[in-house]
Amino acid sequence: MTEWSAGSPVTPFWQRMPRIFALPLRRSVLARIGALCALALMSPLALALGFGGFLLMIAILLGVFIYGLQYGFTIIDRSSLGFLDPDSYPRLQEGNDIARPIKYVAINGLFVLVMVGVAMITGGSEFMVGVTWALLFGLAMPAAVMRLVMTGGLRQSVSPGGLITTMSRIGRAYLVLCVFVFFADLCRSYGVLAVGAAGGLSGALLAAPAGQIAKIGAGVFALLFFMAAAFWYFSYVICALIGYAMYQYADSLEITVVGPGETRATSLRKVDVKARARDALIARMVSSGEVKEAIDVLAEDLRERPQDLSLHARLHKLLLAENYLPRIEDHTNKYLDLLMKTGNERESIALAEEALARSVDWRPRTVEHIVPLARAALAAGRAPLATQLIKGFDKRFRGHPDVPRAYLIGAQLMLQAGGAAVPQARRILQHLVEQHPTHVAAAEAQRMLGRLDQLAR
Repeated sequence: MTEWSAGSPVTPFWQRMPRIFALPLRRSVLARIGALCALALMSPLALALGFGGFLLMIAILLGVFIYGLQYGFTIIDRSSLGFLDPDSYPRLQEGNDIARPIKYVAINGLFVLVMVGVAMITGGSEFMVGVTWALLFGLAMPAAVMRLVMTGGLRQSVSPGGLITTMSRIGRAYLVLCVFVFFADLCRSYGVLAVGAAGGLSGALLAAPAGQIAKIGAGVFALLFFMAAAFWYFSYVICALIGYAMYQYADSLEITVVGPGETRATSLRKVDVKARARDALIARMVSSGEVKEAIDVLAEDLRERPQDLSLHARLHKLLLAENYLPRIEDHTNKYLDLLMKTGNERESIALAEEALARSVDWRPRTVEHIVPLARAALAAGRAPLATQLIKGFDKRFRGHPDVPRAYLIGAQLMLQAGGAAVPQARRILQHLVEQHPTHVAAAEAQRMLGRLDQLAR
């Protein structure tokens, strides 16, 4: 299921409940809960500004709610990917982070509209409305949240076919999940309200003079803080529960797990989750013969990061597996250009040797790369590659600034060969000195001629 935890059995979510209930007590989650509660309780201070202050308070409370929901979806998302420790969540920017809480609110709104419609059709039958509520909020909501995380779309989240598919893929365990979520939700809603009622919250708020928030009393503020903290605590328990269930049934839900799962990792904050998910998805596509689809996935990433050498390397391997020569040759030249510009000579040499193995007439598309690549090949002991690259360079590119260097490399190759090639190397060096006396290569050629003369004597 995952490259880090493959082969290790996943603990069922119903056996992991103590850890799930302890997740909101982790340092990072607890800090967020505290911040959310503090902002919510300070928002009434804006009422001192009059009607504008009232609008400001509403805006603050709405922002707090959206921010709190957003982190809840982060818990679900990271947990489903196998990152179960919130203190070590990897940094991953996602464009739909803010959209998902809004769509979640829209899902609740749609479910409420359905209940209203049922009430109108049945003449206000409490039994039918209750059954509808149980089906929508008790049975369908966890699946809707899962699909919202997996697809990011509102329509896909509430699609009856999609909801049934998600439930059936998890199987009977989905009903167990719904039971746990239902009771956690009861604690979050009715339990928190019961605590407020027991603490005399409504009476204290009604007794306070209008606009004089400070006269409510510290005890009431403490009770409000506790109620808000309990609300977010159970909210994040529900998120952790749904996220872990998605992780447990990742194979069935076709989720690519890239985190460590129930094992510990020391540097998760540096993990590129998107890259791991992409690599795992591509591996699955290739193993099932969907090479073209895998190429499309990588090509999409390359449009965002055209200078990423690792992406180019993976794409090149996929193109070789596809074995469509025009695409292979086109990418070979693009990849070689990037390698040469970034000074990756070893990879450039290997890529050029591979291209020459396909066609002896191959040359880099960018002329300026030919001689530097040949020089790198000569320095790496790849004489055949250097020879092929500079062969006929002076005739194919007459007047090119690199012609003197091509002569010099040719002479060096002949000197390495020795024997009958040495006199020909001398003639090339003399021609270089005579035709390009001011070029830096001519100075090196002159020194080589001097050494040849010493050897001859």
